[in-house]
Amino acid sequence: MARTSTVLTAAPARTPVTVPGSDSSSDSSSDSSTAAATAPGGGPDRRDPVIPLAPREIARSLVERPDLWRPRVRFTEPRFHTRIVTAPGWEAWLLTWLPGQSTALHDHGGCAGAFAVLAGTVDEDLPVLRDPTRAGRPRLITRRFGAGQLRAFGPEHVHDVVARGRRPAVTLHVYAPRLTAMRRYALVDGELVVTAEEQEGQDW
Repeated sequence: MARTSTVLTAAPARTPVTVPGSDSSSDSSSDSSTAAATAPGGGPDRRDPVIPLAPREIARSLVERPDLWRPRVRFTEPRFHTRIVTAPGWEAWLLTWLPGQSTALHDHGGCAGAFAVLAGTVDEDLPVLRDPTRAGRPRLITRRFGAGQLRAFGPEHVHDVVARGRRPAVTLHVYAPRLTAMRRYALVDGELVVTAEEQEGQDW
């Protein structure tokens, strides 16, 4: 029987992350598959962005609003990011990636989210348990997403997004509710450990 992997969830700050082997809550509201990032109805909506039911649907709608994000695209060191839409209950960001740039392991402060790849490719590194039915040390697995693909995730998701392709990449990220806090992590001696806490207004 093939083994499955369980995505690790975030623990309280400054403690190693421990995950019961049977806990898959971090994927309970996420879409671990990819989906075409196209707007409902097939055409761009030129009105103000409406509020769909989930970050995935918001991202799909905003992909078809290049007037909101295309003029903002630029590539810098360090990595460029800018908020492009703020609305009641959610917000959207544009991120660009030069080859080799990454976010490092982080969570989203309890927000659910989704990202759509507008150009290029990005990798998502996920800390997982080899055997989801038993406690153990995590390892990283990688999923690659290309232009036109979308990734949704739940409020306890921990990941690193990395541009390992040869060409620059552009992504659009939606968070619900708005992103106000994040924690950064590192794998230390096989344990996922909180290394920093960040807050809106101080760190971005």
